[in-house]
Amino acid sequence: MAQSVERRDWQAAREHALALGLLGEQLGDRGLVKKAGRGLRRLRGGNRAWQLIASSKQVPGRPEWDGSDLAGRRLAVERREGDLAIFLQFASLLGPAVAAADRCTVLIEPRLAPLYRRTYPALDVRPEAEAAAAVDADVFACFETLARHFWPDQPRARAPFVPLEPDRRLVAELRGAYLDHGPGPLIGFAWGSLNKSKDLPVLDDWRALLGSLPGHFVSMQYGDVGPALAEFERWAPGRIIHDASVDQLSDMDRFAAQIAALDAVVTISNTGANLAGALGVPTVVLLDDGFRLSWPAFGETVATYPSVRLVRKGGRAWASAMREAGGRVAQIIGGAGDGS
Repeated sequence: MAQSVERRDWQAAREHALALGLLGEQLGDRGLVKKAGRGLRRLRGGNRAWQLIASSKQVPGRPEWDGSDLAGRRLAVERREGDLAIFLQFASLLGPAVAAADRCTVLIEPRLAPLYRRTYPALDVRPEAEAAAAVDADVFACFETLARHFWPDQPRARAPFVPLEPDRRLVAELRGAYLDHGPGPLIGFAWGSLNKSKDLPVLDDWRALLGSLPGHFVSMQYGDVGPALAEFERWAPGRIIHDASVDQLSDMDRFAAQIAALDAVVTISNTGANLAGALGVPTVVLLDDGFRLSWPAFGETVATYPSVRLVRKGGRAWASAMREAGGRVAQIIGGAGDGS
């Protein structure tokens, strides 16, 4: 599969991943099954990807939900492994789970609990620190198990996207504060990562994008942003907004409200990109040419986030990809006004 990926031969890579998954199942090799499932996810392998990943994450001795009727039964949903994005990519699946089960409990990263409770009032939301084994449930599921049963390959049978619900009062408060700086549209952006393996645009690559778009730019970047903001301010004088009251590392609910207050987002791959997608905010995500990301390896759309469009480096200079991204954002904000 690796050689096919290197050649960008996605059809061959998908066939190799399918064969690897079958081999892993035959051998009872959970590692191979997981590798195949993750590869298929990036290769748009459909429901088979969820089948394999879910199988690799099953907990021995714990009854995994098999897709059967949940009426009168208690379901517990957990991450088991993976990063924070899992809670965002699969958030829409909690709706049908809550509707089907007598009670649905989800074990979640505490920072996301307010968003989940607001979106699904009937959902029993508990912190991940509370072990799944301690939850009173009849059957259990990881998020990929939900995807296996609620996201079949037939589009009409697929559970629909439901955006996470931010704190609307806070959204209005933040949007009003940002528009006090001047007319919109409001465009969120983030440019840096602590992951040194990522191939990212340098600061100067953002110059043309900032100069070509109207409105104000709201920083969604974590960490020490002072030096970068000073550069951006030179290129877009008076149009850069940094809200120090928003700290995504400690208060994800306020960060979600900030994103929901925006007209569009343009960002590298990060938690903010996933959160924007889960909120349904129009978003352009800049991707390098690596295969290690959780985004699809080809194409511009993302099934889990209908409002997201992908712009890939595609072997070119970042400056060219940034021009494309700027054009995408311009299309998004074409209908965005300058008021509230």
